Amino acid sequence: MFWKFLDGLNFIARCRKYNLGLWQCPNFLFLMMGILTTAAMFATYFISRSFDNETVTIVSVSFVAGLIITISSFIIRGVEKVAEANILKSEFISVISHQLSGPLSAIKWNLEVIEKEKNPEECLAEKQFTFLENVKKANEKMLMLVSSLLEVLRVDQGRAVFSNENTDLGKILETVLNELKSLAEVKKIEVIVKADSQLPPVFVDPKKMKLVFHNLVGNAIMYSHEKSKVEICLKPEGGKILFSVQDWGVGIPKYQHDKIFEKFFRVSSAVKYRTEGVGLGLYLARSIVKAFGGDVWFESEVGKGSTFYVSLPTAK
Repeated sequence: MFWKFLDGLNFIARCRKYNLGLWQCPNFLFLMMGILTTAAMFATYFISRSFDNETVTIVSVSFVAGLIITISSFIIRGVEKVAEANILKSEFISVISHQLSGPLSAIKWNLEVIEKEKNPEECLAEKQFTFLENVKKANEKMLMLVSSLLEVLRVDQGRAVFSNENTDLGKILETVLNELKSLAEVKKIEVIVKADSQLPPVFVDPKKMKLVFHNLVGNAIMYSHEKSKVEICLKPEGGKILFSVQDWGVGIPKYQHDKIFEKFFRVSSAVKYRTEGVGLGLYLARSIVKAFGGDVWFESEVGKGSTFYVSLPTAK
């Protein structure tokens, strides 16, 4: 806690982080305002004690008040600059994402047409057919990334649309496991599923919950060591449905636990282990689950793996 407090006082590093000059940086300006306000209190006290002339006291107090108002205007401008940069960033991501989604969807459709042809292996050499499969997988990853970026923008702007209905989480989990089966097979990971066969429904958006499960289970598989295992549990617990996914992978350093659900944040151990990814999956998963009145948390230790939990209220 003490080190976090000291880190908060390192306003120069924080200003550089946001590419702001000192007189545009709210952290520095708030510090200056605090110093000036304290100095003004003492100065006013001593001036009022030392001088009987009310004019001197009024002028000194007015001068300090003017300084505080000036610094306040700098703070407002600094905050406005950060807000404008954030708006521009969001607009840029939105435009780029929409521009990319069109061509990527077209590629996907064309690949599906080729796959539906009778015996596509006979029309293409074996090596060419392998390349085609690789292109399809890469395209699917890009489409998922673009979809995630757009979903993050909708969540941040409060425009996320949810089509909630009574949903069987067991069926959604089954679909996700089928989609991730090949990934687990490549890494020779044993996926153990312990799911209650008589789960009560939850009132959620099935597509959004599929994204949550896909992110959590996908991460567990991707960051697990080869020839290890991933254990998934889905069961009712006290009027709620509890989902958990445990891996025996790289784990998360304790000092990064409080940042794990931040947007675009990636764990240092995970970056070394796997360079792909942009750090949106967990941010999206928690945002979606929170919107359904649920909760997400985790337990982790470096070198021993992680367990992520999702708790959702059952449908009324």
